[in-house]
Amino acid sequence: MSLLGALLVSAVLTAGLTSRDAWPRLVVEQFPGAVRRLLAYLVLTFALAVTAVLPLSRIGHPAPDIDLARLSTPELFLGHAILAGSLLAWWALAGFRPLAAFLHLRLDDPRQQLRTGIKVGLGGWLITMLTMTLIGGLFGVGRDVASGGVKPEIPQMVRAIVALPFATKLALVLSAGFFEELFFRSFLQARGGLVLSTLLFTASHASYGMPFMLVGVFTVSVVLGRAFERRADVVPCMVAHALFDAIQLFVILPLVVASG
Repeated sequence: MSLLGALLVSAVLTAGLTSRDAWPRLVVEQFPGAVRRLLAYLVLTFALAVTAVLPLSRIGHPAPDIDLARLSTPELFLGHAILAGSLLAWWALAGFRPLAAFLHLRLDDPRQQLRTGIKVGLGGWLITMLTMTLIGGLFGVGRDVASGGVKPEIPQMVRAIVALPFATKLALVLSAGFFEELFFRSFLQARGGLVLSTLLFTASHASYGMPFMLVGVFTVSVVLGRAFERRADVVPCMVAHALFDAIQLFVILPLVVASG
C-alpha cells in the first residue's frame, strides 16, 4: 500500500472512531474551535497512517530490505519522532492543558514506579513467552524445526537491528519505551480503551516480516495496558516496555540469529 492509500484508510478510521457513540470509538477532548479540531484529526490521521496502517498492510510480504548501516541516526528514530510530534501538536491544538495530566505522567514516587515497571516488564515477558509457546504448539509453529526440517528464514531487517552498535540499540529501546507508551497508552488507551490501543499497537509492529511475532506484541500490550488501567500512570509502563525490548534485543534475538 502506498502512503496515499494509507492516509485514505487512516482518514476513514479516524473519522469513524471519533464519530461513534459506542465502542470502538475515540473519546476526544473539547477543542477551542472547529479549525483546531480538524487540524488535530489530520495530525491523528497522519500518525495512524504511518505507524499502524502502513505496517499492517505489509503482513504477508517480506520485510523491506533496509540497509540500517546507511541510515542516519535521525532516520532510525523517525517513527518515534512522528509519535512525539503528533502528541505535541494535539496538546497544542487542544489548548495546552497541564502536560503531566495530558500524558498521565507522574513522578511522585520514582523508586516505586521503577520497581513496579520491572515487575510488570519481567512478568509481561514471561506471560508473552508462555503465550507464544502455547499458541505455537496449538498451531504447529516451529514443528518442522523440531522435527529436523528447514528453519524459518530470519528477516534481514531483524538481522540488521541485532547487528546495530550497542549504544544505538540501547537508545532504540529507551526511545520505544518512552514514545510508544506515551502515544499508545497515555494518548490512545486513555481515549479509546485497552482493546483498541492494543490492536493499533500490534498493527504498528507488523512490518518486520515475522507474523507470529504479533502474538507476542499483542500479549505484552495487554499486560502493559492492564498496568496502565490499574495505575493511570504511564511511567511503570515505560520501564516495563523498555525492559521487555531490552531482553528481546540484547538476549533473545541475538540467540535466534546466531542459531539461524
